[in-house]
Amino acid sequence: MWLLAEYRPVTLFSFRSVIATSSGAKTLLVPTPFAIRTALLDAAIRTKGLANGKAGFAWIKELSIAIIPPDRVVVANLFTKILKPSRKEEVEEAMNRTIAYREYAHLNGTLSIAFKVSESHAEELVSLLTQINHFGKRGSFFQLVPPVKILEELNKDFVSTDAPYVQGGEIKGSYPNEFKLGIIQVMDDWGSSLTFSKVDVYSPETIKKNTDRVRKNIILPYRLVCSSKSFTYYERI
Repeated sequence: MWLLAEYRPVTLFSFRSVIATSSGAKTLLVPTPFAIRTALLDAAIRTKGLANGKAGFAWIKELSIAIIPPDRVVVANLFTKILKPSRKEEVEEAMNRTIAYREYAHLNGTLSIAFKVSESHAEELVSLLTQINHFGKRGSFFQLVPPVKILEELNKDFVSTDAPYVQGGEIKGSYPNEFKLGIIQVMDDWGSSLTFSKVDVYSPETIKKNTDRVRKNIILPYRLVCSSKSFTYYERI
């Protein structure tokens, strides 16, 4: 079955693209599949304990995710002052003052997220969805609009995140039957080789790019309406 959760953004959204640097942090327009799955895992650990998080990791990893992005997005860009660790060994101050590029997105409308889940885990998934209040950065808050709905099938407005990706030098996944108009966003997702110990912040194991954390090119149905030196305005097609 498919479970539909609708989240309303209550603050500005910022989620750095995997191809951006810390100095030039361009934001994505919606949370990535990696962020959505990690939010579910975080909710499982916070509310039901570490053992439940380990048990839930496997079925969260197997979820198929599809989204309908908000109706409109306005991305504001700016330069801001930041503190950056000094790379020199002998310095008077450990942090250097510098500037960095930042983007913040105002999402107008609800973010709809659909999950394909087995009946045995449906009730647990509903419980976890009610515990999520942010995606990615802790400042990017979202509010669940209840109730979580059951769908027999998805309509054409949903965008599947099961896009092809490169893992270990091989292309995995299947291409869609048709390509919709929109804007390509490079989003990350859990790879097939990812384990719970690798996402555990207390474990010495690390997440490897392109194997444990894969990149997917997902087309979001947005068109550019207008832009200036300080903002860019998108509307959903």
